Amino acid sequence: MKTPPILLKLLHNSAAKPSPNFHKTASRKGDGGFTLLEVLVIALIIGIFSSIAAPSWQGFINRQRVRTVNDRVFQSLRTAQSEAKRTKRDVRVTFYTSSSNPSFDPPRVEIDTNPAEPDPLKKEIRKETFNSGGEIKPGTIILSPTAPSITFDYQGNLAPGTTPFVVSVSTVNGGAKQCAIVQTIIGGMRTDEGTFNPATGQGCP
Repeated sequence: MKTPPILLKLLHNSAAKPSPNFHKTASRKGDGGFTLLEVLVIALIIGIFSSIAAPSWQGFINRQRVRTVNDRVFQSLRTAQSEAKRTKRDVRVTFYTSSSNPSFDPPRVEIDTNPAEPDPLKKEIRKETFNSGGEIKPGTIILSPTAPSITFDYQGNLAPGTTPFVVSVSTVNGGAKQCAIVQTIIGGMRTDEGTFNPATGQGCP
């Protein structure tokens, strides 16, 4: 039995004509999201990059902490020396650390602008805690002065035998180190960093 020509033409047209839902079906399959394997690969890559970047970032944070505290130590010494010259009297700078008595962590400095005054109620003492507004937490910074205090006379000089006066600043893990140094008895100051090198005289003693 032969198929009528009209039926053949109808079958031919329906076979050649694309399904109207073809693109919608393909689109739905393409928007299905990530597979579990793809998610695991992405998580693995992120983990690798994090493990590489974390130590570098922590080292950068530690160096910033040390630099911030060292700058404040140096500024405190400068302020005390300037105050001694301005007021024409002795000014004492005392550093309190986690190992001092009393102990402070983060460290602290006190600038006594009239150490000869016996009455504590009449004393003029400026106090500053080296915590950078709360950014430096306890147990992160170590302050190590060569002596608990230093006194500038009315000319901004130091007593013979008291120099060099060094205040070293380092992290608890010993990674970064800087220092403020009062080098001479006439009050010459500088900052340095790293371990002391006897051959060059550079670094923190």
